[in-house]
Amino acid sequence: MSRLIKINHDLYEAAKREARFERRTIQAQIEFWVKVGRAAIDNPDLFATFIANLLVSLSDPKPTKQAQFQLDELLANWSPDMKRSNEDDEWLEAKPVGKEVW
Repeated sequence: MSRLIKINHDLYEAAKREARFERRTIQAQIEFWVKVGRAAIDNPDLFATFIANLLVSLSDPKPTKQAQFQLDELLANWSPDMKRSNEDDEWLEAKPVGKEVW
């Protein structure tokens, strides 16, 4: 539930500048500062920058876990007579995009 509160104009302007830099809304920036401050009070042995970085990393999207394959599993489903897919052909015919050596 949202509530309206009054804050100091200078604090609002600082949050506005920082929000633009951090790509957050002003509300999200102030909430982030509050979370950092609360965590710093609760954990006086930790640096505020450490807490801020930790909170940012916790809010970052987590990479999805990709399937793991063993070479013998992949080869078990392959035969030299198999026709390649169009996607495979496109990949094999594509120009190098990095420092690949052909």
